[in-house]
Amino acid sequence: MWISKRVLVGMLAVTTAAFSMAFATGAFGASGKSHPSHPSHPSHPAHPGDHGKRTGAPLIDEPLAPSQPGDPAFHSVAPGGLPWVLQRGNVRLKSNGSLDLLVKGLVIPTTGTPGPVTSISASLYCGSDLNAAAATSNQVPLSPKGDARIHDTSFGVPSSCLAPVILVHPNGAPMVYIALDGWR
Repeated sequence: MWISKRVLVGMLAVTTAAFSMAFATGAFGASGKSHPSHPSHPSHPAHPGDHGKRTGAPLIDEPLAPSQPGDPAFHSVAPGGLPWVLQRGNVRLKSNGSLDLLVKGLVIPTTGTPGPVTSISASLYCGSDLNAAAATSNQVPLSPKGDARIHDTSFGVPSSCLAPVILVHPNGAPMVYIALDGWR
């Protein structure tokens, strides 16, 4: 049986590619130390006395995006009248009512400051646009650089929340948002 060099090289290339893909799939599919199936992961305590010290996986763990005047209203809450930029922001909500929201550099780009906004609060909305806020945090100060952190351990988390959205309100104004969970 005679096989040309072209066919032999082609078969060798296909075989090499198949083995490479098999090894890559195995490597990417392997659960590392941070995977929940690993015994030292926070959701699998190593010692029986560790139960209760962790609150499990967050219900929401998302980046934040700044609002733009053309953004849609969510739950009858309109975006701010000016464009906003955000250097960095994220929100994490756990089932035990712990809300952690961090914004860095939440400013109006034309001024480089938050302008008249001196505080922010956050609300959780669930379901259709007809629903009111399920929970709202207290206001916290927003620095002149646009930095703030909301850490609320008594945030009211409903037992069910379909299509959740977190809106960040300026100066306690619940009908306007200047940031929300998502990305741009």
